[in-house]
This record gives sequence, C-alpha cells and structure tokens, in this order.
Amino acid sequence: MNNEQAMIVICEHTDPKVREAAEVLSASNKRRKNTLNLIREALGDLRLDLKYMAFDLVATRRERDVLKGPV
Repeated sequence: MNNEQAMIVICEHTDPKVREAAEVLSASNKRRKNTLNLIREALGDLRLDLKYMAFDLVATRRERDVLKGPV
C-alpha cells in the first residue's frame, strides 16, 4: 500500500479528528513534493548556468590571449 492509498483509507475513517489530521498530512506532503520539484528544477538551471559561464570564461581567455599577441 502506497501513501496515497493509505491516505484514502484514513480519510474514509469516521472520526473527524482523524480525517482532519489526514488532510493536514496530505496537504503537507503535497507541499513537500512541490518544494522538492522546485529545488530540482532550480539545481538543473544552476548547473546549466555554470556550464555556460565556464564556456564563456574559456572563450574570454582565448580572446584575451589572441588580442595580447606575442610579447
């Protein structure tokens, strides 16, 4: 039984306090999953930005060396 199935069983419980607690837990779980997805996306963007910055640094150094010429 996964978490969603367990929450359905708990939510079907007749005690309102148990149902309320299950709903709060479910909402918290959804927020946590959403937050983790946002963090994963941000880390992916950061990795891509770092790759572009590293490429730009190498290109800038090459341009500098070409413009400097032999000394």
